[in-house]
Amino acid sequence: MIELYIFDVGGVLCRDFDIAPEAARRLGIPLEDFLDLSAPDLSPLMRGELDGTEFWRRFEVRSGLRAGEDYWKCLFSPTLDQPTCELALELGKRARVVGGTNTIAVHYETHSRLGHYACLQAVYASHLMGLAKPERAFWLAILEAEGARPERTFFVDDYEENVEAAASLGIRSLLYVDAAGLRNRLIDLGAPLADAG
Repeated sequence: MIELYIFDVGGVLCRDFDIAPEAARRLGIPLEDFLDLSAPDLSPLMRGELDGTEFWRRFEVRSGLRAGEDYWKCLFSPTLDQPTCELALELGKRARVVGGTNTIAVHYETHSRLGHYACLQAVYASHLMGLAKPERAFWLAILEAEGARPERTFFVDDYEENVEAAASLGIRSLLYVDAAGLRNRLIDLGAPLADAG
């Protein structure tokens, strides 16, 4: 029996969260180049080891380009995936449902202000934990905080790498496609949900 359900936020509960394509366009470089130039500092940013200002300072030094503003802040405009949020709320009436998200301070603040975490009973955010997916320690910290065992925990994420890392700990894990597929998998596992038919 599953006792703890962990939902990713960006890509599962929320859409329109990826600022990279527009940031690359504004900088006048291909998306692949933007991702390559950002890669060295993305994990430290998500673990809260540096802020947006320092990220862009390093990016500008590395790339020779000028960002001019904090794209993490000005381009971030997430929207809720209503069916998945409703599913989390329904599940949360009879089970423990938390968020497990790689995020940064300004995005966490935006989601909080917009009420995007309201369908969750707690949120474990990478920048506050000092840990980021797919580090195994990310899930171990959540399990310890929740007093949960891996075999009684379920995790859903839209990144295969994260799903595989959680599964390696014995957590039942699903690669997210849509709310209907998630509901069907949860019902198969015995979650307290109505069958959508």
